[in-house]
Amino acid sequence: MVPVICPFCFEEFGVHPPSLAELPAEWDYDCEICCRPMIISFDECDGDISAEARSLGA
Repeated sequence: MVPVICPFCFEEFGVHPPSLAELPAEWDYDCEICCRPMIISFDECDGDISAEARSLGA
């Protein structure tokens, strides 16, 4: 699981990331806390997968 912080409610939740072979990737995703839609960007750095969420309008 990769931690993600919702850009709306600022709560943290975990997401199962794509495989390293699929990176970089972007997913449409609904916050597991407040259910608002966001984009999660996944990337790889030194073998670790990171994730960053942003609102759809940003």
